[in-house]
Amino acid sequence: MDQSEGNKWDMPWYDWLVFLVPTFLIVGLGLESALGPKDVEYRDFRAVAHWFDPVFFQYNLIMALLAVLVVPSLALTYIQNMTNRKERQLQREVPAARRGEIRRRMGHRASFSTYRGSVWLTTTVVLLGICILLLFKPVSSADGGVDFSLGANMLTMGPFTELFGKNPEAYYSHLVRNLTAFQYGFLGAYIYFIGSVTRAYFTLDLTSHTFVDGAIRMIVASILALVLSFVFNFTFPEDSPPAAARVATSTSDAAKPSSTAETPPANEDSKDGADETGSTIPASLSLLPVLSFFFGFYPKRAALAIERVVLKVMRNIPGDNYRALPLSMLAGMSYAHELRLEREGYDNIENLCNADAVDLAVRTCFTYNQLRQWIDQAWLVAHLREDYPEFVRRTGITSSDELHHFLSTCQSAQVDGVEQLVAGLSIDPAATPSWKVKLTALKILLDIDTAPPRNTADSDTKEHGLD
Repeated sequence: MDQSEGNKWDMPWYDWLVFLVPTFLIVGLGLESALGPKDVEYRDFRAVAHWFDPVFFQYNLIMALLAVLVVPSLALTYIQNMTNRKERQLQREVPAARRGEIRRRMGHRASFSTYRGSVWLTTTVVLLGICILLLFKPVSSADGGVDFSLGANMLTMGPFTELFGKNPEAYYSHLVRNLTAFQYGFLGAYIYFIGSVTRAYFTLDLTSHTFVDGAIRMIVASILALVLSFVFNFTFPEDSPPAAARVATSTSDAAKPSSTAETPPANEDSKDGADETGSTIPASLSLLPVLSFFFGFYPKRAALAIERVVLKVMRNIPGDNYRALPLSMLAGMSYAHELRLEREGYDNIENLCNADAVDLAVRTCFTYNQLRQWIDQAWLVAHLREDYPEFVRRTGITSSDELHHFLSTCQSAQVDGVEQLVAGLSIDPAATPSWKVKLTALKILLDIDTAPPRNTADSDTKEHGLD
């Protein structure tokens, strides 16, 4: 084992706390559930251990421990096993003049200290979310669980807070729905986070940004799902009448003569999903966990859909019409690739065309050659903008490097490359001057001699004094 391998395991004692603290908390609850007295009233976290069946609770503790420890475990395993592979890959791809930079930067990244803050943040967020999902038991009173109605605030209840004194049943119903949306939004974001971390692990792309992005996703997704729950009843009206209407109906039915109420319909109890007490659950309520989960799994897609609607509405508002070009214009750019580059601060074409391919190769899973191709394409897209697809379709040139090679070859062959391209591009004669100006400007920017090619026959004639 070389020195760099030894340094990976040489972690300060406080870095191991990210493994030990969640383990001690969960193991302590397990011991309290197995050995602690049941008749003692606790006013702290130990009360959680006596709200459930002991075996079921201990099973939940094992799942919670696995869900929490997967975050630091993947970070540590990646540092030990995968960083050397990434360094060897980059050493083969980048120019020889910058290989020393690769070695220096990868040596800094192959340390748990680089991941310390992001891993602690993500572990804490996961621990808080998993506790709500698996350990907290919502009840309508303080006996044997968490009385969320006493802890509800404006975040969870919003305008429904006024129902606390007016209609306790409706108040608790809205509270349960809001908590359900919040929890399933978190669950969707957590499942997505596990998938993204696993993909980043095997593509040699597990950075501290991956964990920060996952933590922010879980927070944002939970809030988005909570907001969804406030408009859920407006979008999906309840299938059943309110409790007051049911009480009034039952009272009027009881006042009827017995001859008219002797034989109720055979399927009356199952008509609206009613139980023996007469309470009903709207059938549309089953959609709330599903919608909340997908809000958590695809929060950026939801935000993008909202953004597109807003932009469509505001399209006719006077103002600056300049818009940044999306990364999707580049060949081979998938939605996952866009998200990964956005995480590094390159969320549009104009930003990417100024990026350093070596720097991005160190920070992402993309190869140096792939990034060079995208950056060269982005340069050409940024200058041609909406004309880029037509230019590629008619010329087959997709990047600044290909354009430079074409123009240089034409220059060496004493041919005007700009005229060649204009001839292939121009269908409408009115568009010819515009294309000629654009391509001449690109030729200047690519630092290619713009002097017209020398005509050998004309030159020889002048040298001999011939007209």
